[in-house]
Amino acid sequence: MPEALGGPPKRALVLSLCLADLRHESMLTICMVMAVAAVLGPLLTLFGLKYGTVETLRDRLIRDPRNCEVRPAGSHAFTAQWFEDTAKRPDVAFIVPTTRQLSAAVEISLAGAPGKSVSLEALPTAPGDPLILENGARVPEDGQTLLSASAAETLGAAVGDTLTLTVRRVKNSGFQSAQTEILVIGILPVRAGAGRSLFITLPLLENIENFKDGLAVPALRWPGDLPRAYPLFHALLAVLPKSPGPELLYKLTNNTGFAGRTMLTRNEAATVAGLEMPDAETYILLSAKGSPAGVHNIEAIRNILAGQKAALYLPAPEAFLTLRDDGGRAIGVFRVRAAAPFDSVAGTGLQNAFPWKDDLTLKTSSAVQWLKVLVPAGLLHEGGMEATGEVAVGGNAVRFPVQLIPSDDVESGTVKAPLRFLGMLGLLQTRPLFMDKDSREFLLSKRGYAGFRLYASSLENVAGLKRSFEEQGMQVHTEAERIDDVMRLDKYLTLIFWLIAAGSLAGGTACLASNIYAGIERKRRELAVLRLLGLARAAFLRFPLYTASFYALCGFYTALCFFYGMSFVINTVFAGHLQGEESLCRLAWRHALAALALTVGIAVISGSIAAIRAAAVDPAQALRDE
Repeated sequence: MPEALGGPPKRALVLSLCLADLRHESMLTICMVMAVAAVLGPLLTLFGLKYGTVETLRDRLIRDPRNCEVRPAGSHAFTAQWFEDTAKRPDVAFIVPTTRQLSAAVEISLAGAPGKSVSLEALPTAPGDPLILENGARVPEDGQTLLSASAAETLGAAVGDTLTLTVRRVKNSGFQSAQTEILVIGILPVRAGAGRSLFITLPLLENIENFKDGLAVPALRWPGDLPRAYPLFHALLAVLPKSPGPELLYKLTNNTGFAGRTMLTRNEAATVAGLEMPDAETYILLSAKGSPAGVHNIEAIRNILAGQKAALYLPAPEAFLTLRDDGGRAIGVFRVRAAAPFDSVAGTGLQNAFPWKDDLTLKTSSAVQWLKVLVPAGLLHEGGMEATGEVAVGGNAVRFPVQLIPSDDVESGTVKAPLRFLGMLGLLQTRPLFMDKDSREFLLSKRGYAGFRLYASSLENVAGLKRSFEEQGMQVHTEAERIDDVMRLDKYLTLIFWLIAAGSLAGGTACLASNIYAGIERKRRELAVLRLLGLARAAFLRFPLYTASFYALCGFYTALCFFYGMSFVINTVFAGHLQGEESLCRLAWRHALAALALTVGIAVISGSIAAIRAAAVDPAQALRDE
């Protein structure tokens, strides 16, 4: 018999003895299971209420566009680079630029019913817009729109309807209008808010702003002017055969756009201009302070120097031109220099040696003549060739077609460009440009945006974004205070729950441990007999552990049934205050697993206390009792 008890079946034997004991004392077993359930059931319900309430409030905050959104206060000037940098932040889930608020006002009517038009606010959107996606809608593409609930109700529009978008502007003391049609692909629910508005793509919103600014929109065939680029100058070099008097020097920097004045030597002037300087007595470098100078400022200097037999030179900005052939192969990178001075002001004999007309005033209808540069003669194997040029100045870059003309007067590593082109480089230092393929002219790119639609990646990041923008000198509107209230509620409810749970768990542990310990004391004689029959001491350690684990598992299951019953009642009673799939009392599966692990852990602790007493039972006790 001892060998049988000490062999392999011993572990199963202890478990079977434990279960038999629990069946023998079935009433006590039921009482202990209910005692464990009485502790766990209210705790699970309390935690379910805490979790369900807070998560419901959090879900409502997230779905509400006023909460995760960060809105700028007033209009600002945001560059494309600023948007790229901000979009890369981990605390930003979505950002899209917006135009000026006045430019976003449009008139909308149902196609075929032009008499009934409604003024709506056009809002930009883009892929990933959380306001749209979290409300079960689809982000519109070109030629499509998404209406807010209020806008759809006012228009009487439905999904699949075609709308006529009308844009108006004042020009030449009269009104001009332009139209395009867009398809309604969805209507946002009331909870999404957004007022009376429609969501469209950013390019369409930019076209609306451009039209209202008097510009043409070729893509939509809306009439207007092209945003042609204009030359700007940051410096001008004046060469005078004689020394100027104080009065003339004063005039050069008085309301001419050139506030800085520096006297140079002939060699210094040649370095600045990149050209051979004539023998003269005075070389004056005029520099623009603050805003760059325009063509009218150049004309002002020319008028001041009239009769002085002076010559003007335009120093090229620090710029390098990258040239590629038609196949995309690199030809080289060259420093840009001026090809020649301006025509002499008063007949000094200096002539514009450039082989084409240099129209600085931009009155020519085509840019073909000045999209040419002189390159070193040995660079090309033929008389001239078409190439693609790219130049970057001040963080802005532009690519354009250019004709290369070989010249013996051009040093290696440099190109000489027309004065008008250098003026474009001066403009490129201050704002981005692009080359229009149809007109072959440099046109102004959008300088920036007046605002943005931004959503934080989580509620917790809203306050941090607000602080970050305020450090940049930008005031923003957020719902940080409302979010903070929910976070505080979560914090306080968690604290209250753990205080109650700590007291309940301590009492439950003491109850469980004392009852199992008392059971061991009642069964001292039976346990001593088992020891006398050869049951090992280690087996006695498992006996109370099995008992405690059984109480814990059965008690947890009973408590879980109690919780689901209570949660059903609570959610049913408050169903009128809940939306969709919201629950006021619920548990996530990870919470249930954590509660199970905690319950089993407490049972193991309680059983271990009794196990120590069980292992101390002396086999001789059975003989003495006999």
